[in-house]
Amino acid sequence: MKNYLLMLSIAIAISSCSSNKKTVTTKFDPNNNPYYVKKEKKGLSEVNDPEIQGKINTIIEEHLGISISSIAISPITLTNSGYHWKFMNVRNGKSFIGSTDLKFESVKITKNKKKPNTQVSDF
Repeated sequence: MKNYLLMLSIAIAISSCSSNKKTVTTKFDPNNNPYYVKKEKKGLSEVNDPEIQGKINTIIEEHLGISISSIAISPITLTNSGYHWKFMNVRNGKSFIGSTDLKFESVKITKNKKKPNTQVSDF
């Protein structure tokens, strides 16, 4: 019985390895998919400077009054008028949009109003 099982497993392994292989193709078109998030990079660049990220983190901590570990922050983008970012308090789910000028003299933080029937889906 063991010999038959061994021969059967060897035969399956050989037959699965010897078949013709075809490359996998997809017909995914992001332009026709309403759930695909399209990044628009018109004059925007992501900021990776630790000093600027630190300043923005302290602004967020002062605004919410909680630790930065309870906050989710989007990438910081550099626009023509200054810096722009989004952040969320993960404890209560409130999200905000922040922006400032290049010298951090005027900071604007607004609450992001969500539509009541918004669905978020992961693929």
